[in-house]
Amino acid sequence: MKTLYIKTALIFAVSALSVVSCRKDFLDQKPTSTLNELNYFKTVDELETGLVGCYGAIRYNFDMDCWALGDVGSDDADCGSTSNDQPQLYDVSYSRQNAGNGWVQSWWTDQYFIIARCNEVIDRSAGTQGDAAAIEKIVDQAKFIRALMFYHLLTEFGDIPLVNKFLSPDKLDLKRAPVADIWVQIESDLNDATNLPTKGEWNDPVNQSGRVTSGAAYSLLGKVYLTEQKYELANSAFDKVVQSGQYSLVPDYGFIYRHEGENCDESIFEIQEKNGISGGNMGTWSGIFRLERGQEGWGFDCPTKDLLKEFEPGDPRTIYTFMFPGDEFPGSNGSIYTVTSDQTSPTGYNSRKAWIPHSERDGIDWYDWDINYRYMRYSEVLLLYAESLNEVNKPSEALALLNQVRARARSTPTTDPQRISCAYDLSYTGVLLPDVTTTDQSALRQAIWHEQRVEQAIEGQRRAALLRTDRFKERMETAKAYAGVTVQPYELLLPIPATEIELSNHVLTQNPDY
Repeated sequence: MKTLYIKTALIFAVSALSVVSCRKDFLDQKPTSTLNELNYFKTVDELETGLVGCYGAIRYNFDMDCWALGDVGSDDADCGSTSNDQPQLYDVSYSRQNAGNGWVQSWWTDQYFIIARCNEVIDRSAGTQGDAAAIEKIVDQAKFIRALMFYHLLTEFGDIPLVNKFLSPDKLDLKRAPVADIWVQIESDLNDATNLPTKGEWNDPVNQSGRVTSGAAYSLLGKVYLTEQKYELANSAFDKVVQSGQYSLVPDYGFIYRHEGENCDESIFEIQEKNGISGGNMGTWSGIFRLERGQEGWGFDCPTKDLLKEFEPGDPRTIYTFMFPGDEFPGSNGSIYTVTSDQTSPTGYNSRKAWIPHSERDGIDWYDWDINYRYMRYSEVLLLYAESLNEVNKPSEALALLNQVRARARSTPTTDPQRISCAYDLSYTGVLLPDVTTTDQSALRQAIWHEQRVEQAIEGQRRAALLRTDRFKERMETAKAYAGVTVQPYELLLPIPATEIELSNHVLTQNPDY
């Protein structure tokens, strides 16, 4: 995606220049250009630039939102650091957020900002001249991104405004639309996006890494149908991904989270981060928020003890999920970094999946580390497909998919090549991760949910999975009982941000009981 990086950097550079230049003497001058959104987007290249803005927006804060709400706001992780640093994230972690919570506000505004960019591309495409097929590809990518944002907003907030066209500020209609209408919009957008090229069909695979593919569209569509309990439709969508031949499980689970594992055969959709490019860096500060407090980071994303108990004895995925006190990693300039028994981690653990070796980040600003966010992987699709098959009483087919994932985990090296030593003992003399054999629907459902948790731990998906399967209250209260967490029924939805209600002159209403 090198071409997209360069274009995005240029767009942000122009935007920054505009902000810096907004002095009174500048504003008093006569305009020297009449370029605006009304006369732009006339060519395919201009429309493509608008699409790059959509990709740029999704990479800006979305991964931050996902781990903060999806990990810390679940049973998988707790908020670390100190209670007076990001206290509102502590509130999310203990399910006591209110309508003034800044992290909830960010989750809402970031996604509607992305939706607005997508709407502009989709709407302006009607006036674009050029290759109709190229225009359709651009629009379908924007539709996927829009659907992805609506999916998260809907599952977190319930009824939300259905903004599916580009609106000027004076024409905003912020009334909440029924959930059913939002699902219809999401399904429509994703069905259109299934017409996109496959992972191997983009003209220049090197420079197009990170673009939305038909496989990504079918994967998210299957997840949407599963959430709606439309199991046969979900099975059909997931099967398209499996039968495409575009994806496979890499042999080594740990490989996925190293730089060389970015956009690998298992990757379905990744948000691209890059530094050291022409026009400016396009990295992320997500990593620095998540690593151990002190010399490594700010320590806000700490895997829970409850999550550690979920892993079976000897499961190699454990050491690629957790950083344990006493672990040793190569540090800066030949030094050794030893993970401490950090009291700012309420669990004692830190996130291994946020780790970037010092050799890849020394000399780079904390907010510009370039680790991609792995939003959806092939193993997730296999496990979602297994879940959906089990719900329509096809246990044999579900078992085959489930056991593919377990077999890969068994073959994963038990020595992390990015560690010097690991304090956690993985040795186990029993049968390692044996195949699941039960065909009882309830028992198999539990086995699939277990595998989903350990396979995707600390990847920002957990809260949505608990809400989809009606387990959020029970799991949160069990995992965080030490903090006295209780979840009220109304807290299954997040509050509508108070500032959004005020800006709408109270046309936008609050979720009950907040």
